[in-house]
Amino acid sequence: MAEWWMSVVVGMVGLRLAVVDLASHRLPDRLTKPLFGSVVVIALGWGSVDQLQGALGGSVITSGALAGLACMPGRPLGLGDVKLQCSLGWMLGFFAPELAIVGLAGSFVVGGVAALPALLTHRLRGRDPVPFGPAMVASTCVMVVVAESLKII
Repeated sequence: MAEWWMSVVVGMVGLRLAVVDLASHRLPDRLTKPLFGSVVVIALGWGSVDQLQGALGGSVITSGALAGLACMPGRPLGLGDVKLQCSLGWMLGFFAPELAIVGLAGSFVVGGVAALPALLTHRLRGRDPVPFGPAMVASTCVMVVVAESLKII
């Protein structure tokens, strides 16, 4: 039950965040913070201790990795990406801890593939900002579908 509710909430809010990020290169707190609160409350209401540990680990490890990138010179990622990853890592870690890490890796693959045509046609240069939120949300959706099809969740 928790998996279903988390998927619905992350899907709805994630879609909105992806649209906003594409338009403005921002992931606003007014959407990322309530999203995190929602997935935590859903997990606390229906999750087992093992699921909660996986959720916490998935969130801390993956958002910590992005926080490290956000602190690098040139700021390749924004703090909005880190805050969004807290929610996505929590949800995927709740399903299965390894999904959070694979989901984050998938975000970089999706983001790279999405940016490739613009790079090849010179509409985008190596240092130009690329919204990462849509890739994160897309990768998370793929992970949920894969996990469901493999009966991990």
